[in-house]
Amino acid sequence: MKDRILVYQDYTMHNFGLAKMLQEKHDCDLFAIIDVTDNMNKFFQKQKIVKYEKTWFLYDYIKKTQKPDLDYLSQFEKKYGIELWKLANNDRIFFKYNMYYNFSENEILSILEQQCKFFENIIETIKPDFVIFPLTNSGRMEIFYQLCLKLGIKILMLNGTRLGGMVCISEEVEKIDYLEKEITENVKNRSLEDLRAILYKTHSFDDAAKFTSQFLKSKKMAFKAGINFFLFSKNSNLKTHYTYYGRHKIKIFFMTIFWSLKKRYRLYLINKNLPRTIDDEKFIFFPLITEPERGLLIAAPFHTNLIELVTHIAKSLPVGYKLYVKDHASMDTRDWRSFSFYKKIMNLPNVKMLHHTVHPKNILPNCSMVITIGGTAGFEAAFYEKPTITFVDTSYSPLKSVEILNDTKELPQLIQKQLNVKFDLNDLNNFVSVLEKNSFAFDCSGFDNLAHHILFYDGFLSDVEISEKQMNELLHQYSKQLETLANEHIKKMIQHTKYKNYD
Repeated sequence: MKDRILVYQDYTMHNFGLAKMLQEKHDCDLFAIIDVTDNMNKFFQKQKIVKYEKTWFLYDYIKKTQKPDLDYLSQFEKKYGIELWKLANNDRIFFKYNMYYNFSENEILSILEQQCKFFENIIETIKPDFVIFPLTNSGRMEIFYQLCLKLGIKILMLNGTRLGGMVCISEEVEKIDYLEKEITENVKNRSLEDLRAILYKTHSFDDAAKFTSQFLKSKKMAFKAGINFFLFSKNSNLKTHYTYYGRHKIKIFFMTIFWSLKKRYRLYLINKNLPRTIDDEKFIFFPLITEPERGLLIAAPFHTNLIELVTHIAKSLPVGYKLYVKDHASMDTRDWRSFSFYKKIMNLPNVKMLHHTVHPKNILPNCSMVITIGGTAGFEAAFYEKPTITFVDTSYSPLKSVEILNDTKELPQLIQKQLNVKFDLNDLNNFVSVLEKNSFAFDCSGFDNLAHHILFYDGFLSDVEISEKQMNELLHQYSKQLETLANEHIKKMIQHTKYKNYD
């Protein structure tokens, strides 16, 4: 019997390449939800590269407004345990990150209702065995993801492992499926230096720096994208996509100029005021998370006020310790935070705000502890024998040196406890061995950079018309890696079936 595989296709183009490889290597029926712009949808409706049994264009099923059915939404929440307002309030389209349109309560509820009915109908129609997801970075994707989990549909999601450019396929973000069943028996007794060499085959800080150095930097591509959008684009998404409401061409033009100037001014103030040196003193390190991003909005919905979070940590420090705070390098793609944000942190008496270019390799050996919402620095801390406190459950939570904070009032006591934690090298060796066993190499950032270059004017324009020639060029350059990706997905489906049969 063929596997019925549903692909959630957004701008993550390696999922399309994966679908192409799966139809060649695996006996399956492929279906797709298409969550892209009008122009991009033209490609997915006409393309002959992947044979989908059926596709659904998401925005055909979400109309402007209608009176929301509150009874339906209430029953949906109760039936599946999905908290809709929690997702909506942290959605980058509905609230503070949207500078183009203010949604009313009824508009939000109406959109949520249409999304929920759309996803329920698809599952009922095709009854998929597996769903291929990109990382859920929006409320609508998270609703569908949680719905699939509740219904027992196996999810195939490509995740980073934070380990030297290695990725894994799992149901939860950055988690290893069947961890208790997949514990390796042949743990290598490696030194910290050996483990660091594995960790730093590629470094997330360097990857982010490389990505930001290329993203939205080409003046030539910016000019081409501008000409395409302002002179030739019909801007039809303005009426058909709720994510584009209010995005009139003239408004976009002036907002683009405004953001460009604001970004330059903010970076000038950052470069002028934030130090790049570490003092000879005891300190705890708190790296800021990129905003807006799923690691904050979806993974940590109750910790989105970062100023408040820094203040709570500063209040909780033992006397004799300072808190070092540093922003993420990828904020360069988000126009940086306001300087008033940094100034509030700098004004806290026991806090030092570092420049974003200071490398974690220079911070981690010298700090006493890492406190993080759930970022990579918490994992890297273990490689320097340093304890970590996180605000959410993470991929590296199984490490003995990591504690999850459940109640902010307990933070002072938890800091004191973690400062006295003894490092366990065997524990780290075992965890790294498990990651190695369940991961493989795939250059996600490299693929995304190439996709931006070939398809999206280096990231300047997302509403583009794609040709099969362009897509084939992209897929050809990564054909070997996409073949590996498909083989690993097949292995994962076999693993799911194996443990399902055991259960």
